[in-house]
Amino acid sequence: MRFPPHGPARRRVLAPAVLALALAGPLAAPAATAGARADRAPDDRVAALSRPDIAAEAPALTTKTTGAADDRPLLVTPGTDSTGGVGIYDNSGELIWWGGEGGHTNLAATTYRGEPVLSVHKGKGAEGRYVLLDRSYREVASFRMKGYTTDVHDFRVSPDGERVLLMGYHPVPYDLSAYGGPKDATVTDAVIQEQDIDTGEVTFEWSALDHVPVTETQLALTEKDVDFFHINSFAYEPDGGLLVSARHTSTVYKLTLPDGDIAWRLGGTNSDYSLPSLADAFSFQHDARRLKDGSISVFDNGNLATPQRSRGAVYTLDDGQRTAKLTRDLQPDPPVYGSYTGGSAELPGGNMLVSYGETGLITEFRGDEPVFTGRWPDGWFSYRAERADWHGTPAKRPDAVVRDGTLAVSWNGATEVASWRLSADGETRTVRKSGFETRTAPPGDDGPVKVTALDDDGHALAGRTVRR
Repeated sequence: MRFPPHGPARRRVLAPAVLALALAGPLAAPAATAGARADRAPDDRVAALSRPDIAAEAPALTTKTTGAADDRPLLVTPGTDSTGGVGIYDNSGELIWWGGEGGHTNLAATTYRGEPVLSVHKGKGAEGRYVLLDRSYREVASFRMKGYTTDVHDFRVSPDGERVLLMGYHPVPYDLSAYGGPKDATVTDAVIQEQDIDTGEVTFEWSALDHVPVTETQLALTEKDVDFFHINSFAYEPDGGLLVSARHTSTVYKLTLPDGDIAWRLGGTNSDYSLPSLADAFSFQHDARRLKDGSISVFDNGNLATPQRSRGAVYTLDDGQRTAKLTRDLQPDPPVYGSYTGGSAELPGGNMLVSYGETGLITEFRGDEPVFTGRWPDGWFSYRAERADWHGTPAKRPDAVVRDGTLAVSWNGATEVASWRLSADGETRTVRKSGFETRTAPPGDDGPVKVTALDDDGHALAGRTVRR
């Protein structure tokens, strides 16, 4: 998911003294390792005889878990560049659902009109929009910015379920001659827009250029085109404000609503909270979130760190003393550097799930100990990785095929299947579900095979008949 200009090539690196001055101001998952399975496709795609389309697209996820990880599914949008596919995987690396290759970013779970849904950005450029999918993976709603292209980086439903937050970028003619740049430059503004879910009415709009001086950027103002702010996350705060992460100022902003004023800054060149040292500072970060205990987490890409490294960072703020303390520094062993994308999310049990950007590494920590590791094939990564208590029952029927004496059956997106009942030529037997696709010898001799998905209680969910 490359959203240029993300990389460090165009940043304005601050001298250490300048930066220092600014900084002063349900059941546990079973223990398992999914390595190179014997039935894995040779090109590191998911193996699926019953769904050759998925086998051609979905990447395999290699995982390792200690049994202490959150057992809820992983929501991801894996790709090799630009926007990726959209999928859900379990802790053993097995695919649960694949929604297609390309044109998807930022899969998450949320609530719409009181019902659980998936949200994901779909499409590119002016065609991009956020869509909501119900438990059967059918589109039930979509949202676009009014007057701007809808950006991929984040989407939120308000706590009361009545509004949505969207964002977009807007190029603005700008005279940068005062900063050594061209008079006819273009500065990219970042715009947040809140809309009423029912009417589409814009209830709040915020422009970075209206509230933040361009000099807060850590990109060079001598360039012709400057994406000075670059929002990559926002979230509603418990007090009704907004928490906003701006990558290109290396700053997290707290906004008040409805006026949009900046209540405080954390990090960057104009921080309201001091940090003990440069080593505690974050830079070019993603995914700023308020945690249950009131602290702030970010995925620190670490573009300005020496040496460059990425981490999940948690900061405790002292509002009275206006200090920030780095209380968690979550790095894999050995350390990695993901210069763009990534995320850090607190899980209900207190674990932290960190996705290390374009490195393709996902790690879940309990305390400082890694309890789950996921890795995409070389060159693959997901913009973010999230976990959700997701239950899906697809509108489409299961898929099955008999090939070379083997019956292969799957049901893309179904989470409640425990076993398969197989019937043919008067013979019936039941086999346990095994991963995304279950393979077994078909019953009977030459007649068609009826396959039926069963839940934990043995109730029939859906089925189909397949000829040999």
